[in-house]
Amino acid sequence: MSTFKRSEDGSISITFTSQEAHVLINLTEQLVELLAEGDGQSHQVDPLLHLVGISNADSLPEDPVLRRLLPNAYADEKSAGEFRRYTEHGLREKKKAHALTIYEALLPQDEEWTGDTPLDKGFLTLTFPSDESLEWLGGLNDLRLALAVRLGIGTEQDRVKNAKNDEDVITTSESLHKKYELMVDSDPMKAVYSVYSWIGWLQQSLLDALTN
Repeated sequence: MSTFKRSEDGSISITFTSQEAHVLINLTEQLVELLAEGDGQSHQVDPLLHLVGISNADSLPEDPVLRRLLPNAYADEKSAGEFRRYTEHGLREKKKAHALTIYEALLPQDEEWTGDTPLDKGFLTLTFPSDESLEWLGGLNDLRLALAVRLGIGTEQDRVKNAKNDEDVITTSESLHKKYELMVDSDPMKAVYSVYSWIGWLQQSLLDALTN
């Protein structure tokens, strides 16, 4: 399994198989497209507000993945809406930039390549400066959150809110993961869960490379 390594000069490197690279390219491309949808800036009326990054968005997005990636900052609806108007566009742009960092690093330099075209390299080795590590961590985290929504895996906060006691929190978390682990390999959701787990592995691998 691919792991990140840190060299003496501080740079980070990793070798992906062509299949792994293909998965990350497609996922990051989809994430960038999703983050561009429903951005309040695209319907901005006041050019001055557009210039300073204030959008019309004052409520949670309808898409469940975007709701996870762009949650309310406050429990109070009015305060959350006002804060969102000033911050959502910038947060979308930041998350898009993180995803694009991964996408552009992996994308073959071929104008005719599309997401459906198999990569023709057996392995792809990347090296990037350590100051790009936070962008990689942010991008990988957003991909994992997006897949978690599709899998029905909630956040720790969700589990605590819906559980009757601490034991229920643990049981719910374990049962969800057990459910996917026991699925037959032919079930498409088993593949999604495998990618979800793999991206979590990549996150931890990069953190280990940065701290060791």
